[in-house]
Amino acid sequence: MKLLTNILRWANLLLVLATLLAYLSPWVNPAKVWHFTFLGLAYPMLLFGNVFFAIFWLIRHDKYALFSIGCMLAGLGYFSGFFNLSFQESSTNASSEIKVLTYNIGSLSGYPSGKAEKKSNMEANFEAFGKGIEPPDVFCVQEGRGGNFIELIKNTFNYQYHYKEKNTLIFSKFPIQDKGALGFKNTTNSCVWADLKTPNGTVRVYSAHLQSNKLGQTADKIATKGKINDKETWSDIRFVLRRYKNAVTIRADQAQKVASHISKSPHPVILCGDLNDPPVSYVYKLLTKNLQDSFCEKGSGFGSTFAGNLPFLRIDYVLPGRQFRVMRHKVLPIKLSDHYPVQVSLRWVK
Repeated sequence: MKLLTNILRWANLLLVLATLLAYLSPWVNPAKVWHFTFLGLAYPMLLFGNVFFAIFWLIRHDKYALFSIGCMLAGLGYFSGFFNLSFQESSTNASSEIKVLTYNIGSLSGYPSGKAEKKSNMEANFEAFGKGIEPPDVFCVQEGRGGNFIELIKNTFNYQYHYKEKNTLIFSKFPIQDKGALGFKNTTNSCVWADLKTPNGTVRVYSAHLQSNKLGQTADKIATKGKINDKETWSDIRFVLRRYKNAVTIRADQAQKVASHISKSPHPVILCGDLNDPPVSYVYKLLTKNLQDSFCEKGSGFGSTFAGNLPFLRIDYVLPGRQFRVMRHKVLPIKLSDHYPVQVSLRWVK
């Protein structure tokens, strides 16, 4: 029993160390040191581990509980990016609000190239989704490969205007005054922007899809079939780490380009999209420097937006400027993709 207790104490100390290093993730450019970013990705699991040890030691009346309790208190500022409790506000002046939807549609599970029956089913499912939500004024789309779905989205929500570059789009009920794309080289990822003329003023909306990790099948294989004593499992883990290191380095450079472009905007900004990084990350800290996080303002519960096998992963965001008040934030439990759509209502306050 004493041996087991000592093992648990050392495990607790290692967990605390890993958690403290994860807290450094937002402050260290992954292009220089990428390991902290990986720990930041694991923050929810590290948090749950600390909660377990805190309760375990408290039940045993052991002062070791103070290590995990102190560790969690040190990172309290990160907690609201993962879990939040707030009250949604009702509309009192709908004309001053902008309803925004952002969604990595994942090509609607192969809709553009699917067979007739599959396309018909997907059209019906998407149209049902559109009828079941509050119609968005602005719809930011990521991974919109192919052209057929453009008409599907326009017809579902009655959009007059849209702008597309690579696989990233902005649909709008407001006229587009100006538009453009940021130059991400050697990748299918992209970031587009459009200046929209709303009744209350011009707003610059960004739809961003930063560098994907592309870990999907290998990560799922490790999670579901991997065995700790299997050489193939460790080979897969090394492959995942190499690919992740390359992705976070590219993503940091892309985020710096987006942040620089936003800083020069002559209009209030709303940044939407799949940033492929969690709140405990360098990319998130960089892009929220002068913007709000709609989930931290009005989200409730766990903010997960990824519908894959990685739990509690929030990588899709609506980040408005201070000229807006966040009224409502919802993650919609619709599984037409490996992401969930995020819908936010914003009110002008200028």
